Order: sequence, then C-alpha cells, then structure tokens
Amino acid sequence: MGNVELKRRIKEFAMAKGADLVGVAPVEYYSDYRVEMDQRMEETRASHADFMMPDSDRNFPERLSNAANALPTAKAIIVLVVNVYDEGAVYEKTEGELRGKTARTYSYYPVVRQAAEKLTAFIQDLGYSATHGQDVPLKYVADRMGLGCYGKNGVLLTEKYGSFIGLRNVLTDAPLEPDELPRLSLCTGCNRCLRACPTGALYAPYKVNPRLCLNPITRSEKYIALEMRSKMQNWISGCDICQEACPVNQDLKPREYDPRSGFYPEHHSSHRNLGGLEKTPELLDLLRPNHPDIIRRNAAIAMGNTCDVPHLAEALN
Repeated sequence: MGNVELKRRIKEFAMAKGADLVGVAPVEYYSDYRVEMDQRMEETRASHADFMMPDSDRNFPERLSNAANALPTAKAIIVLVVNVYDEGAVYEKTEGELRGKTARTYSYYPVVRQAAEKLTAFIQDLGYSATHGQDVPLKYVADRMGLGCYGKNGVLLTEKYGSFIGLRNVLTDAPLEPDELPRLSLCTGCNRCLRACPTGALYAPYKVNPRLCLNPITRSEKYIALEMRSKMQNWISGCDICQEACPVNQDLKPREYDPRSGFYPEHHSSHRNLGGLEKTPELLDLLRPNHPDIIRRNAAIAMGNTCDVPHLAEALN
C-alpha cells in the first residue's frame, strides 16, 4: 500500500468513526509552545494546576512539546476534530428555568476519545505502532498546520464548526506525509471575546490568565473568592461566554445528537464530578448531598446568581 493510499484510508476510517476534521502534522519539537507557556506562567504567576496541568509534573509543558516523549518512533501526528455543537447546545432559557450550564465541549469528550481509540486500533491492525491521547499541544499544532486558527480568546477556531469542537491526537510511526493546508485567519480582530469575559481573564489578545478564567475555577476544589462568584452566572462547570460572543460562532447549525456524548467518568477522567448529569441540569437537584461537593458548591452559587430570594424560597419548598 502506498503512502498516499494509506493516508486516505486512515482519514476515511477516522471520519467514519465520528471525526469531522482530520489532519496530519509533522512530529517536531514545538519549542515555541514551551516558550509561550513559560512566558504566560511568568506574566500571570499561575501554577501548573491553574493551567489544569499536573502540578506534580513540573516537566509537563516540556514533555507536551515533543510527541516523541509519548511515542519515540512517531513519524506523524494525526489530529482529530469533532463538532460538539448539537441540538442540545442552545442554552437560551436556562436562567428562567433555574438550570445550570456546562461547557458544551465537555459532553463530547467521550466521542472524540472513542474515535481516537478506534483509529489507533485500526492503524495497529495495519502493522504500525500508534497511541492516542492529548500528548501534544493540540490547539497549537492544529493552528500551525492550518486545521484551525487561534482566536483572541485562546481557543481554536475552525471554518465550519467554529470553536465548539473536541480535539484528540493519534501518534503513529506510519509514514504519513503532513498535510499542506493554507493558514486560516478567522479571528477578525473585533475584541468581542475580550469584552465579554466577566472576570478579565483575557488580559490581552491571545492571552488567558487561568487564575481568573471560570473554566478552571469552576472545576477546582479551591475556595472561590466572593468577587468571582457573581461572575460565574449559572455556569456549574466550565464557561463558554467568550465563545458565545465570537462572530465565528453566531450562525452555527446544530448537528444531530451523538448517542456516545454525555458525562461518563469511565470514558473521561474530567467527568469525575459530572457523571450522569445533563448539559443543563436542574440547579435545585444539584444541591442535594448525592452530588459531589464541587457541583453542589457551584450550583449554590448559580442559584444565588439567577433568582431572587422569594423565587429561591419557593423553589426550595
């Protein structure tokens, strides 16, 4: 089988298993990513934990910069992109119905993970080594290869699916030529995301202070300062505020619901506190002791942010 045919088969298989975009990038040492991370940590005085990296692994950014650390024989990085904006992703009436909101991407982690698992097995059956995970700086690699491009809010924008996407990589020693895609330029420079951020976490274009970002804050066990609580609105895990403001996301057409989506701790470790929930669960139910403390805390804050005292008293009775 020639290299061109091999690449075609791999991409077609990935698409058949749920990927909406597939790209092949070269295995390189992405030193610029490491430099950017060091600069960001110095500017924000953030810890590894603030960036949702293992605080015990101080070498994590360095390891992430080089795919060979995950697969020494790797010759190609296959990036999988899954559209996560489905029919249940319209959150317009959540405040009036006293519902909390979760970042739209979270429920599709199992979908992109299972697509990557199946692709990995397919490549191994062809006689090559392969492994899947988040072993490279995915947004950085996807931006450099033209599969998407950075927005000023630090998320990856794609031409067809906006920024509501899930990402995962497959590393392989299969001889796949990198894609030659034109660099995208979708961020118009409007600064809407910077203005929409309620906490000032977007302190400059393309720069995010994780100590102020509601995404890691709502997922952390750390104490949430009083001045941050009202800014959480009714987000109970993650935040899409900057993405909702982005012009690229304004005319997205919801995809059909993928039955593999949802919150399943067995498929993704980040679902540890979300197992079994809906995307917009009832806040009142989340206050009950059968839910994890983090979710109960966030639900209590969301209740306080979204209803007045009489309404709250009525809901609790």
